[in-house]
Formats: sequence, structure tokens, C-alpha cells
Amino acid sequence: MEIRCNKCFLFYDSELEMCPYCGYEVGEPADEPYFLYPGMVLNDRYVVGEVKGFGGFGITYKAFDKTLETVVAIKEHYYSGIVTRKPGTQDVAVYAQNRVEEYQLFLNRFINEARYTAKFSKNNNIVNVFDYFQANNTAYMVMEFLEGVTLREFLKKDKMGIEQCVSTIREICSAVKAIHSENIIHRDISPDNIMLCTDGRVKLFDFGAARFTKHEDQKVAKLTQIMKPGFSPPEQYQTISKQGAWTDIYAIGATLYFMMTGTKPIESTNRKKEDKLISPNEINASIPEYINDTILRAMAIDMHLRFNNVDDFRKSLCKEKKVLNVEKEKKSRMKKRLISVGCATLAIIIGFFIFFNNYNQQRLAETLPDTGFEFWFSLPDDDVRSSTKIMSLEAIVTVFNESFPNVDIGLIAFSEDEYINAIEEALESGTLPSLFESTSVSASVLHESQSVETAFNEIDLTSVFFFDEFEYMIPEANKFPLGFVKKAMFTNIVPTLDGNVTDDERELFLLGETEVFVGSTADFFDVQRALPGRYSLELVYENGFNWTFTDFLSIGNNNNNQLRAVNRFLVFLLSENAQDFLHIQHQSGSLPLNRSALLNEYVFIYEEFDILIDALSD
Repeated sequence: MEIRCNKCFLFYDSELEMCPYCGYEVGEPADEPYFLYPGMVLNDRYVVGEVKGFGGFGITYKAFDKTLETVVAIKEHYYSGIVTRKPGTQDVAVYAQNRVEEYQLFLNRFINEARYTAKFSKNNNIVNVFDYFQANNTAYMVMEFLEGVTLREFLKKDKMGIEQCVSTIREICSAVKAIHSENIIHRDISPDNIMLCTDGRVKLFDFGAARFTKHEDQKVAKLTQIMKPGFSPPEQYQTISKQGAWTDIYAIGATLYFMMTGTKPIESTNRKKEDKLISPNEINASIPEYINDTILRAMAIDMHLRFNNVDDFRKSLCKEKKVLNVEKEKKSRMKKRLISVGCATLAIIIGFFIFFNNYNQQRLAETLPDTGFEFWFSLPDDDVRSSTKIMSLEAIVTVFNESFPNVDIGLIAFSEDEYINAIEEALESGTLPSLFESTSVSASVLHESQSVETAFNEIDLTSVFFFDEFEYMIPEANKFPLGFVKKAMFTNIVPTLDGNVTDDERELFLLGETEVFVGSTADFFDVQRALPGRYSLELVYENGFNWTFTDFLSIGNNNNNQLRAVNRFLVFLLSENAQDFLHIQHQSGSLPLNRSALLNEYVFIYEEFDILIDALSD
């Protein structure tokens, strides 16, 4: 009589003491105490077998589907460091009680991975997901069991010819094109996650690092992001960066580089100062020039020089579309810029006399005398946000000093409680600091501060929002804003209770006890942290856009040289660079006033705010 092995699922003679194929004996425990034991049944359907792989967020088992009588793969969400399991049992327990919310966050993310990957069950080049379910205080993803070897395993023992390399990457391009069409970024394409199946299929798998939705929690996105030295582009190493189709294109190019040369590309971050990447055809002379150029374009450090989409990469690789190497592409783009400049020559000539008349004024604005001043500011109670605020301001001063090294800016920080007292004492002594935060200072302090009209007159109004209405919004003209907020409504899409609106509406909402909270965009980060993935954001319109300036600075006591430097610094604080440091990297809670920083950077990183694009674009 034959029985089926509970580990490898092959049949063998029941009279034998162990499986002759894998050596399993009935009742034998798992290789690790926290693994599910062979023979355990999940969802009354799937028999768990041997472990095929495990990492920080999951364990993958070979399993047998009793309903369909076929072998499958099952990935179990198992967040190492947060959960544990008693040997021989199935239930997962969160032993770090202060991280229960974090565990639930990542569990939801795992379910999303299964849900989104299942969309591609008919794609021949993406691992098929058949089923997913929750049990044992965790979740499971049921996938096709792929017979074969990973591309990395294959390349350890064998080599691929040029045609086989191209053919394999074409299949991966097909998979990536499909996921990009759903606005999904894989973010972990490498030889480790490409399966060469025994039936000839090429499969892309492991979406554990993928970005599935634009609303993904930033903490989850950061912790699930995987960097593969040699295969990950430089933007994946940055805390805040633009990632998109170009991110996967770099990884595909790096994978093809490895396939054709047998050499792993040097780390992308090491190429930023000096690009020492050796051309593929310098290592393997049989690589055609067009393939060589295609790989190098895909792996360009400047993401703007890579292919616009994976289809353009595939066409260039298959000689269906002419490809320019990186240097020629740079020159081509420069030529286009020069043509644009040429078209604008007439306008420049017309504006010459205006420029000439204003030359002296501009020249004075662009140069500053040797001087120095102090900038006073307060710090949030939160230690992390305090540190990022200091680092952001230090970075801003550093960039400013690249243009004006002769201006010494002293940053003076106070706790929130100390700050108001320090300002009041300075007022009493008659020496207000050269520049200071003035959002919450008293009217008497503002009365003694100087006008910011000079700085206002130097602003390029086309580069910022709302300053054309500045004098109406702030008639006293002695407060200079650096950001703004907009009235907004947050909705809890999975409320835990149906609470009533009270005076503590905000706190109840953050606790998940009310369904709707009307506040402002300044509440965004608190809502995001408290209700990750469980909220929606809408802007509230009342008689127009109705925004409010925030983050005010005022000018104190200065001599003439200091005053010129302070005014120039205020204008600089509205630049794209400075606004990025202030509101994006520091997460101030305010929205950038600089148009480019808001519409190109902020809404890309915090994609809930893409609703601002239509509302603010001319």
C-alpha cells in the first residue's frame, strides 16, 4: 500500500519507516520550532509540507491542496521579532504588546500583497495566486508551486547566450508591463526573484517589497523596501525619493548586465560621485552595441535618462527602436533645451531694456556684505520631530551659505515652553532677535517687529502660491509665512465604534471612535500614524479654496547689513530646496508654498494630496 509523504507529497510504500525521497518520518517536527509541522492542515484544505524559504516577514511552505489534489506553495505572514509560536501549534502570538498595532498594519499589508498579486493570475510570467485567507492570528497566500530554479541558482552553474538572455528578459518585461499598468512597482527585481521553470516558463515572483497603492503607510513602505546591492537604483536608498517605473527599469537592466557578463554591477550609490560602471561589452565582447547601450540607459544614475517605460526598454533590447547611449541622450536633451532657448531669444531681446533698467537693483539683491544674524525658533515636544527640524534648518543654512558664504547664521533653538518667555524677555530688553518664529507670539512683539515688505517685493510671485493676496491676508505686513494649510475632512473607513461628535472630536477620531473628523491638512501625519490605511482625505471648500498661511517668521532688531541678509534669507526659504527641507523632510504638517515643491514633490510622496493638483493648477 502506498501513502503520500506529508513533507514532499510523493507516494511511497507504507511499510517503509521513512520517505525514501526526502527522509521524512511520520511525526517528525519541523526544522525550526516556529515553523508549522509537516502534516498540519490549514483552512480544512491545505496540508503543510516542507519549508521552501523564510525571511523577516514570512515563511513559504510546499503544501498539498486536498480539494484539487495538487501541490501548491503557501506563504504565511510571520513577522519575526514581533510574533512567536509554540512548537507544534499553529497560532501566532504577538509577544511585543506595544507593537500590536504595527503587527496589524503589516498583516493588512500582506493581505493586500495577496489581493493585488491575484489580479495577475492569468499572466504567464507572474506567479499565480489562487487563494488567500486569515487564520491562526495571521494570514496565508496560496500560490502555484513553481518547479525549477531561480535565475541566480542557474547562473551559479551555467551561462546564458545572448539570445537566451534577451528572451528571458523579454518575459520579465511582459510581467513588469502588466504590473506597471496597475500602478504597482515591484521594487525587488533581481536574479533571486526570477524563476526559470522546468516547463520553459519564466516567472517573476515575491511582491513583498512592492508598492501596491499610493496610500501605503510610509513606515510600512520603508520597512518593506528591500535593497539588493548591485540591482537597486540610488533612489531606493533615500528616505524620501521619487520611485516609479524607472526604479524597476534600473533593476531589470542590472539583472541583464549580470546575466550577460557574469559580473554583479557595482553598487548604484557608489556611482553617484564617479560612475565607474564598466560597459557590459568591455567584459563580454560578444554583446552587440545596441544591447550594451540599452543596458547602460536602463542603469543610468539620473532617473530622467532611463527609459520612459518598460516597453521602450524592451523595444530597444529587441532592436525594434533605436537607442541612444547615455552620453548621446544627454546631448540630445541639451539640444532640445537649446532649441527652446533659441525660440525664446526674441522675448529676451524685448525684455533686455527692462533687465538693464533693473540691473543695479538685481545686482544688489544677489550680493550681500559680510555679516551675521541669529534665527530663533521653537522645537516640538516630540524628540524625533525636534531632531528633524534642527537638521532641516541646518541643511537650509548650509545650502544658503553655498551662495552667501560670508553670512554667518546662528540657529538658536528653544523648547516650546521656553520660547515665548525668551521672546518676551528680548522684547523687554529692546533687542528682538534678527529673525524669529512669530506664529504664536504676542501682539506687542509683532508691534515692535519690522516690516517684511522688502522680502515680499523680491519674491518671484509665479513660483509661489497665494502671495499675490499677501497684503489682504496679513495687513500688518510684519509676518512672513513659509507654509499653508487647507480645511480638510478625514473619514475613518473602518471605524471601531460609532461615537458621537464631542469637544474631543479629534482625539476620538484618532482613537478610531468616530467616523468623521473635520480639521485641516495639518492633521494629516497624526491621522496617518493613528489610522494607517484606514482613512480617506477630502478637501473642504467654503466660498472658494479658503487656505490659511502658517509658519510665520518676523524680523527683529538689525543693522542695515543684517537686514539685507535677513530679507534675502526669507526669500530663500520659499525656494523649492528650502521648502523641501521644511515641509517634506521635516514633515512640518504645513503644505509648501513653493509651487514646484508642492505639485512635483509633496503630492508625489504623500499621494493623498494629489487632489491639490487640480485645485491649485492654473
